[in-house]
Amino acid sequence: MKNILRSVIAALFVTLTLGALLGTQAFAQKTEEIVRLKTRNNVEQPYWLIRQNAPVKVVAVLFTGGFGLLKLRATDAGVAWSETGTSYLVLNKDLFIDNETAVAIVDVPSDESSIGYTPKLRKSDAHMQDVVFIVKDLRARFPQAKLFLVGTSQGATSAAYAGKALGKEIDGVVLTASVFDWAPAAWRFLSDSNLSDFDLSKIAAPLLIVHHVDDKCVATTYAGAVKVAGKFPFIAVHGGTPVQDNGCGPKGPHGFLGREEAVATEIKNWMHARPYKTEIR
Repeated sequence: MKNILRSVIAALFVTLTLGALLGTQAFAQKTEEIVRLKTRNNVEQPYWLIRQNAPVKVVAVLFTGGFGLLKLRATDAGVAWSETGTSYLVLNKDLFIDNETAVAIVDVPSDESSIGYTPKLRKSDAHMQDVVFIVKDLRARFPQAKLFLVGTSQGATSAAYAGKALGKEIDGVVLTASVFDWAPAAWRFLSDSNLSDFDLSKIAAPLLIVHHVDDKCVATTYAGAVKVAGKFPFIAVHGGTPVQDNGCGPKGPHGFLGREEAVATEIKNWMHARPYKTEIR
């Protein structure tokens, strides 16, 4: 009788354990979609929404670097994107997604789909209008969630200018590997000063700056970041994998290579108002 009772208890324990594991997996299932909004003059503004099947507390709106040309498209295997839009934020999007955090990755609008975002366009009224549409759509989907703009490299220009334009309509801005330095001679054809003359105090919402001390990109030096950071919260990233590209791509300190998860964790901690590290080593 005792042996039978032990067997029943053991079987019940296994059943409950498997049920809990399966329930956790189901709870953590990821859903994603390409949202296409009609904005100014019937322009189509796409963004990639990814979330888990759980109540969302924070939505991170991600602005990729470079010209931001993702060319989002649905495939049988899921959402695909162009390598020209690859950046730390896109490559490591899954590190930002959990049962409390969703991400919305911004693509270029239909009227700029051939070239993408130039630095000047990232500062334009048209771009700000498109971002407002995205924010309003996300607010309607997640009315109880906090909403943060997160930009990397050239994408930080979008996050900063949109942060200024939106004021208290958002809950915070995160600038990573940002273009705080004047564009080098090779980029002068763009005739743009990046964020070198941008007044960060014009962003009304809380602001976090994240930068690698060994960033090799000429427009995103650590010295440039420290110079403008001032009183704002700052996370300095150390170590990781040495640069494996031209210094301005994701394969090196500019993309927090070898420190990807730690950087995402501390950014999420800050967004969720949890304690966060100011040094990542």
